[in-house]
Amino acid sequence: MTTTRTAHWLALSLALGAATAGAQDAARAGANAVVPGELVVEPATLINLGFEWWIEGDDNRNASVAVSFRARGETEWRPALPLLRLHGERIYGESRIDVVAPNMFAGSILDLTPDTEYEARFVVSDPDGVRGEAERTATVRTRAEPVPYAGGREFHVYPHGFLGRKTEPAFEGLMCAYNHWCAGTDWATAGRPRVQPGDRIVVHAGVYQYNRHEYTNNATVNRTTPLDGTYYLTADGTAERPISIVAAGDGEVVFDGNGNYALFDVRAADYTYFEGITFRNSEVAILAGTQFIAGSKGLTVKRSTFERVGAGVFTNWSGSSGFYIADNEFIGRNDPNHLIGWAGDMWIKFRGVEGQIFPPVMSSYVAVKLYGPGHVVAHNYIADFHDGINVETYGNPDGSVASGPGI
Repeated sequence: MTTTRTAHWLALSLALGAATAGAQDAARAGANAVVPGELVVEPATLINLGFEWWIEGDDNRNASVAVSFRARGETEWRPALPLLRLHGERIYGESRIDVVAPNMFAGSILDLTPDTEYEARFVVSDPDGVRGEAERTATVRTRAEPVPYAGGREFHVYPHGFLGRKTEPAFEGLMCAYNHWCAGTDWATAGRPRVQPGDRIVVHAGVYQYNRHEYTNNATVNRTTPLDGTYYLTADGTAERPISIVAAGDGEVVFDGNGNYALFDVRAADYTYFEGITFRNSEVAILAGTQFIAGSKGLTVKRSTFERVGAGVFTNWSGSSGFYIADNEFIGRNDPNHLIGWAGDMWIKFRGVEGQIFPPVMSSYVAVKLYGPGHVVAHNYIADFHDGINVETYGNPDGSVASGPGI
């Protein structure tokens, strides 16, 4: 009897053990199988498309995603680079940044044609199985190069003292065309935008430089704002109908900040378009965004020149997107004839040699600094800046905090 009972218990234990092992194997298989989630399409640039495919499972990280694409109307699919597998990678810098990559794939389709519609196909595979829809497609259009709107109104701007024939409607000073009112006194802020989406301000040759330290309504002295001398642009255009400020083509157009901090402040103006302008003699030529505070979208700067500025185009606001900065020349104020480091014994010996200063003075910081998605920065000449083109060292993404000491 005892032997029979023992045999029954042994058989039951073996069965339970097998069932438990089977359940564990099934759980492991379930955790290793991939479960496709949301496919996210990033903002397109002129020639590149970006994608994220969020998933669950694939704990053993052996899933993969094959990518192919074709232009709309084509029949043959062309291969692209596979998506990159991410899951749990940590970027840590104490209280500055602490980010853990989610369970996902990410990647780009490169070297496409601007302003063209494409179909992109993604196929996920996993030796442990795919639980859900294994194939996704997305139809996406690459971005077109921004241009002024052809059907908008035109306003012409001339420098003080212009004696030639003017094209009407004509104004003396940019802000007099941009707003319904302009002044160099407290009344400067009483003006509201005249311009609307699609309008074009055509600026004629001359040097537009004012004395921000003189409180006056004399148009020869100031037509910006008192004290700071900044052109505050506050009207929104649209992607299809930007508000354009362009050179007339009758000679160089120079906006000279006369040593002020911000020459143009476009943080409250989406889809502003500059072309053919020289920005000169200011700490920040175009202030387009400030971290956590405000910023603009859709800024375009083409075929323009930046001279004697501390920064050319600057935004570190996370909401900035879709900038187009191309075919410009940025010339900073740093010493073009000497290279000297910021720290270290090897650089100290150059102090005073041919007028060098150690630690060096950072006369010009960065030609272009951006944050946010969908920007195009291409074909720019940059010299004599501390940095050329930067993505902001932003820290943790908005809505999250690092986990360093004391946090």
